[in-house]
Amino acid sequence: MKLNLLVYGPHPDDAEIGAGGLLLKMKDLGYATGIVDMTRGDMGWGTPEERDRECAEAAAILKLDVRVNLDMGDNRIEDTFENRCKVAGVIRKYRPEIVMAPYYDLPIGRGLGHNDHFKTGILVAQAFNLAHLAKAPVDGEPYQAKAIFYYFIPPGVRPTFSVDVTPYYERWMEALACHKTQFRNPEKPRPKTPVLDVTEYIGVISQTHGWQVGARHAQSFLATSPLKIRDPMELVREVHPRP
Repeated sequence: MKLNLLVYGPHPDDAEIGAGGLLLKMKDLGYATGIVDMTRGDMGWGTPEERDRECAEAAAILKLDVRVNLDMGDNRIEDTFENRCKVAGVIRKYRPEIVMAPYYDLPIGRGLGHNDHFKTGILVAQAFNLAHLAKAPVDGEPYQAKAIFYYFIPPGVRPTFSVDVTPYYERWMEALACHKTQFRNPEKPRPKTPVLDVTEYIGVISQTHGWQVGARHAQSFLATSPLKIRDPMELVREVHPRP
């Protein structure tokens, strides 16, 4: 099956966090979409089987055409030639026009800089190129996707473009909420003083990105190569001066 958009996520839930609103919008526009989970999140609080079920529930809400898991091992993703071939094989199989992955230049450590996050970005970027090489030992016919864009942009890095996902915000949060075992530690009691949970925090971020482009909620992405524009006026069709 040919896809228009294929999003790689290091763990179950990462693709939803980084591009869930976009995936819903792309489906609504008539495009074929998919997610590739690089691991089953087996180092997290839930079991791999629980996380598999959560992925299936979220995929149904997002109306994905494809969701697959490469099971490379939570906290164990490495940019090896063997792994590049596996990732490139998925690109060849589904032949997406746009590929997305976490941005690779992230601060090392917890959160954005998790080993699997930035290494997935590196690995997918390498596979994006490898997939089109005829002599590469990769299953399937050579294929070059049109573009690779990145999510999980670190603070201080300006996005290349933002997408208004306001009409899809509620369903996006529903998809995120499916990942119960990721967002709730059963061994840690809830704090007495209310704090933002993960979905609320992501909502704040989406509002921040939305405010910058005159929308209630938006998701932002980074291109590391120039984008060719046919008509520059398309860039300002939906730009409205601020009061």
